[in-house]
Amino acid sequence: MTSIWCAIRTYSAHAKEMGVEVPSEPEYFLKPSAALVSSPVNEIKTISLPDNRSVQHELELVLKLGDFSEGEFSIDAVCIGLDLTNRVIQSELKKGGLPWARCKSFKDSAVIGEWHDVPSGKFSEIESNWSIDLLVNSEKRMAANISDMVRSPSTLLASLNEWAPLEKGDIIFTGTPEGVDWLCDGDVVEARLNDGDGIVKSRLIAHFSLPSDLK
Repeated sequence: MTSIWCAIRTYSAHAKEMGVEVPSEPEYFLKPSAALVSSPVNEIKTISLPDNRSVQHELELVLKLGDFSEGEFSIDAVCIGLDLTNRVIQSELKKGGLPWARCKSFKDSAVIGEWHDVPSGKFSEIESNWSIDLLVNSEKRMAANISDMVRSPSTLLASLNEWAPLEKGDIIFTGTPEGVDWLCDGDVVEARLNDGDGIVKSRLIAHFSLPSDLK
């Protein structure tokens, strides 16, 4: 079964906007595989919100692990992703020093676009030249270069591989830049992973909607 590993506070600007420090060592949490939902290519995926203005979007580069060889995993593919976070519940859990499962692992809380295959030896180009951005109702809300990360995705993977029971096919969300904000009923979000020439290599489009009994 696929595991979904999620790195936290990997962009210093995001840590600053949340009023926390970047951890001295990479830290992670898990989402269940059942929380994963894919956005069809060039189509809108409708996702139900558990409440209005309790969930925030976190834009992330996502990795898919390939074969294990000589003590390391290859990276088979990358895509754009959204780590959805119930920020209201997270704040309550933080006050009690409790685990984050309830605020991070609800239904459809791990949204991904189409996978882009990574040829052998080409991942360093993604780390140095590619970027991510997010628009909400056609207005840009988040944007960052992968090179802005405090630790590179390769470094995050190497650290995780030191202790975690990783397997081929596992997915790693690599953390969000600054600009996280509330999602509201009716919002349409477009998230993109762009190469060094600005060409979109992975995209997701999601329409967020409250269930009828909450409208």
